Formats: sequence, structure tokens, C-alpha cells
Amino acid sequence: MQMAIVESVLRILSKAGYTVTDLVETKPRCFDIVARKGDIILLLKILYNIDSLKPEMAREMKIVAKLLKASPIVVGEKYKSDYLERGVVYNRHGLPVVNTATFYDFVVEGIYPLVYSAPGGFFVKIDGEKLREMRERLGLSIGELANILGVSRRTVKKYEEDVDASIETALKLEEVLGVEIIKAIDLLNFVQDESVDLKCDFAGKEGEIVKQLECIGVKVYPIKHAPFDIVSQAEEENILTGVRQVKEIDKRATILGRISKVLSTKAVYIVDRKVKVDVNSVAFVMKDELQCLSSPKDFISLLKEKIED
Repeated sequence: MQMAIVESVLRILSKAGYTVTDLVETKPRCFDIVARKGDIILLLKILYNIDSLKPEMAREMKIVAKLLKASPIVVGEKYKSDYLERGVVYNRHGLPVVNTATFYDFVVEGIYPLVYSAPGGFFVKIDGEKLREMRERLGLSIGELANILGVSRRTVKKYEEDVDASIETALKLEEVLGVEIIKAIDLLNFVQDESVDLKCDFAGKEGEIVKQLECIGVKVYPIKHAPFDIVSQAEEENILTGVRQVKEIDKRATILGRISKVLSTKAVYIVDRKVKVDVNSVAFVMKDELQCLSSPKDFISLLKEKIED
């Protein structure tokens, strides 16, 4: 079922004109699809039942999205024993969750969802300033509007302060005021700011590589569940970086290259020994070469030379 959803999402993105790469070959992973259209970058996690999304994966997905200036979205179909509703945004560990139909509406049709799920039912966000302006324009006091709605004055005042409302109340407000006051939910800016952990737990050769990068002034952000091990930052550039010395370096580097092409960013795999791998969008750097560098600018220059060669 999950693969069927992945294929549906890939078709939706293609129809909407996104450049896409999927990561179904790699495990574990905190995201499954990377997509880009202009300045919009999407990191997508695809799950049949969103209960299977673990907090650690969700947090790492948010961190990667922050570093790469992307928007993380989870696409699924079920939550516990219920199916996700079309046009409704759910929340799982701080990530926006929608079903395939809602994702289609958003990506292809440009229709932003209006409703979100929370304990107690479905709710909408109210444009409090617009509500107050229309109430005053119609000559209604807070008390009069409260009587019409069958709520307290305090509740109406909260609505004017952008406190969310039930769907029924919001629709009644729109009927009384004669204007739309329900605010759309912006999936691209749904996630609140996530703190980034700089702690690296690499050991052995990988740990030595990380220390050498840090010694030359490159910022290092470790990522556990992705085809790249680090998001490096040098000269204000993000560089997708592989450091794990594994047998599948060729496979990891190939996927790394595909992601870097979609994101239009640099990619590097730092190795302890020579490897017979040729991925034209990935720079392969020997660990010993880092010892000849003294600044992030030198690192960027080396990567450019490697790619050109």
C-alpha cells in the first residue's frame, strides 16, 4: 500500500511540474521523496498509516528541511483505524499530514486546505482582524454578535484575537458577516522553527573526517537517517556530504548525486581509500586531501576542481 501511495505522489508531482527523486532504495530514511519547482523544495515522507512515524524520524526530517530551506510534508491514508479526510491537515510530531487527495489539491490545483484535526474534532483558523472590521462595519457590538452565534462575549473577543473555531461556528460567522474569514493552512510554512543539534557521534575514520572538516572551519550538521551523513556548510553553501566507509558507497553516492541535482546543491563523498565510483554530480575527496586545506573556501575550491575533473 505504501508503494502505491509513493507512485501516486510521484505522478502528482510530475503533473505539477516538479523535478523529483525518490529514495525507496535506502533504509532507514527520514524522508522518501525530494521535489523541487522553482524556489519550492518539498521533503516528503510517505506512509500508509501515519502512526508508524516515529518522533526521532520526524525531528530529523524537520532539521533536514530547515538546513535545506525545504518544506516537510507527510502523505498518508490512515490514522489508527480511521482514514484521513480530504481537505483536512493532521499533525504528527509537529509535521503536517495530508492524504493523497489533499496533496493533489494543494500541489496541482493550488487549493490550500482550510481544516485541521485536533483533539476534540475539526477546526479552522479565523482571520480575527477581518472579523472585527466586518463586525464594526455592520454596526454589531461584540455582545450582539455573541447572541447571534449563541456564545459568550469572551469567545467572540477570542475569535477577534485569532483564536481558532469549530467549522460550524466559522461558517455561521461567514454567513452573518457576508465575507470569508477562514484562513487557509499554509503547508509550506507549517513547521515551527526546529533547533539543530550539532553533536556528532561518529567514531573511527568517520570521526576523523568530521574533525578535519571542523578544523578547517566547515560547519557540520549530522544526519542519521538519510543517504547523506552530514549537511556541511562552507562559504554559506550547503553541501550534502557522505562520510560512512561502507561497501555500498557507489549506491549511496548515486542517490546522493540525484538529490543534489534536484536541490541544485553540491555533493561530496569523503573516502579513506580510492573507490571505483563515478558519479558526475558528486565530488570524491580522499580523507588525506583535507589535511592540505586551511579554510572553507579551500574546501569549496577543491570540490569544484573534483567535479570539473
